Amino acid sequence: MSLEKSILTIIYGPYQKAGRIEGQEIMSVFNENGLVDETTLDEEYLEVVNHAPGVLEEGAVGPFNDLEVIQKFSFNLCQKLGNHGASLVSLDDYNELLAASYKVEDLKQKLEEKGSFIKNPEAGKSGIFNKIFN
Repeated sequence: MSLEKSILTIIYGPYQKAGRIEGQEIMSVFNENGLVDETTLDEEYLEVVNHAPGVLEEGAVGPFNDLEVIQKFSFNLCQKLGNHGASLVSLDDYNELLAASYKVEDLKQKLEEKGSFIKNPEAGKSGIFNKIFN
């Protein structure tokens, strides 16, 4: 699978502070190359939300006020990384799919299919230099 056709999988769930739910957080972001590094996540968060992210678990980023902001963050990250699209999967759906999957490949495919898909219209477009040199 080429990077242009790869899908970014984003698992999100409730952000809890002092026992109360205060928005959402992204718990994991990965594609076929593995987890997206925290520096990239933090930079994109700062770009979308206009302030530094909170201190969360390793690999997580947030908090986000609502799902709309997570969608914008995911779309921007997808474009930055050159992925074909992003599949947003809630924590509840992730847990359900994890329990129903017997192989890692099955889980990855189910995550891509079950999540809300955001297409990157820029993926797969080639510039003039690609046409000349390919």
